[in-house]
Amino acid sequence: MLGIFIGLVLGLGIAATVAFYFGRTSFKPPPPASVARDTPRSAKGEAASTAAAPDKPRFDFYKILPGAEEPKISKAERPPAVARVEPPKAVEVPAKTGERYWLQAGAFSSESDAENLKARLALSGWEAGIQAATLPDKSIRFRVRLGPYDNTDEVGKIKSELGKRGFDVAVIKNP
Repeated sequence: MLGIFIGLVLGLGIAATVAFYFGRTSFKPPPPASVARDTPRSAKGEAASTAAAPDKPRFDFYKILPGAEEPKISKAERPPAVARVEPPKAVEVPAKTGERYWLQAGAFSSESDAENLKARLALSGWEAGIQAATLPDKSIRFRVRLGPYDNTDEVGKIKSELGKRGFDVAVIKNP
């Protein structure tokens, strides 16, 4: 009988400690769904709640997707236009025929990682491609590359521009 009493006291003590901890961290469980559906609302209370909480998108990435409608902003509220920076266009100097240069931004074992890097490059204004390569040990690597380029000066300028934007790229020479 004494063991049952001690177990009961310890269990209640642990439960009280957990309840006190969650009470201090302001953990509030969501209300049950049945309570939210069963509560009647008047038309006046519903109108007041919708006026108080304007329709705000839950996620911001909808704004950057192509084809999405942009919100209407008056000219007074519109921020000043920001000029888009385009990659520098260099004068092409003919190199030896057959020499091509690529800028490799990464090589990944999963295609999703390569797609993520390609998307980050696209958001920075650079067009990259993904090349699948089979290694001697039968594994596949997905290479994220920019190019091809025929001019070494152009490759150097683009590499330095990518370095300024936080991308570490390597120059690859392919015949």
